[in-house]
Amino acid sequence: MAQRREPGVLVLAKELNGAIEKHVEDREYSPTYLISEIGGKLSRVLIGGVLDQLENRGSESDPFYTARVIDPNGDFYYLQAGQYNPDGAAALSKLENGVPILCVGKVRARTPDDSERTYVSVQPESMRAVSMDEINHWAIKACEELIKRINATKSFGTNDDEYNNLNLTLREKDGVELAKEFYPTVAVENYSALLYDCLTKLADGDGGTSEKSNFTGEFEPANSAPVKEESVVDGEDEELVIEKEDGVIEEAKEETPSKSSENDTKVLETIKKLDEGDGIYYDDLGIAVSLEGIDGPMLDEILDSLTDQGLIFQPRFNHYKEA
Repeated sequence: MAQRREPGVLVLAKELNGAIEKHVEDREYSPTYLISEIGGKLSRVLIGGVLDQLENRGSESDPFYTARVIDPNGDFYYLQAGQYNPDGAAALSKLENGVPILCVGKVRARTPDDSERTYVSVQPESMRAVSMDEINHWAIKACEELIKRINATKSFGTNDDEYNNLNLTLREKDGVELAKEFYPTVAVENYSALLYDCLTKLADGDGGTSEKSNFTGEFEPANSAPVKEESVVDGEDEELVIEKEDGVIEEAKEETPSKSSENDTKVLETIKKLDEGDGIYYDDLGIAVSLEGIDGPMLDEILDSLTDQGLIFQPRFNHYKEA
């Protein structure tokens, strides 16, 4: 299988900003991961929200862009891109404040010598302006990923059957185990509250705008039901039921046998639609199909399958084109 970048993990801003512990694998070319309190193993992330406070703090010849992205819960991601990240800087230079965006980027954590505070930021690699419906869809997917991490954290070491039934990937299991080492006294209920708040704001249309004077966009309701969302994840129909009173999070799943071929078709159609002549970049493809419920590992399998069938090929590294 051709070497690919790690897929972007969907994560809400509050979870990302609390990920201050670093981890490097004992292998060649391992990236530096940030480990979140709730078990996110974060190197490349896929974030979404409204672009805010975009500013070039450098010059036209040597730009250094900073910006915030306000997620649907009203929390901030911080972006930085300069001479060592020309693609990210070029992408930011074409955008304006108030634009909803999806962005793939690498996470960075920095603790100044004169401070005990750790600052987490994202170095954008690729991004695009999107509709508010796409932001809502992304946010629900990010909440689903958070649900999985909450359930894994609660069952790890206490309920092996429940933990094993979550069908976690090796990366997800590593994240939970590392989080337990780095953060032995995590208040899981705080993340259950974050989950509830985000879904409620999506449902009632608030979109995290309360008490955020610099917010320049509005989130449309993702669903008319305040605490219940239906979507498709990892080839399954999944209904998520959130109960804030006692922090209970339950999942009921029903298998959909035909979803695999449907996803293959979605990926192939997306490649044809977005290809402007020299193929579509892997990260851009990942952003587009994530809104269809296709995550990174699933996308890799589909790309291998389509390649084996002779339906697509790579005209250059990490770019995919219809054959």
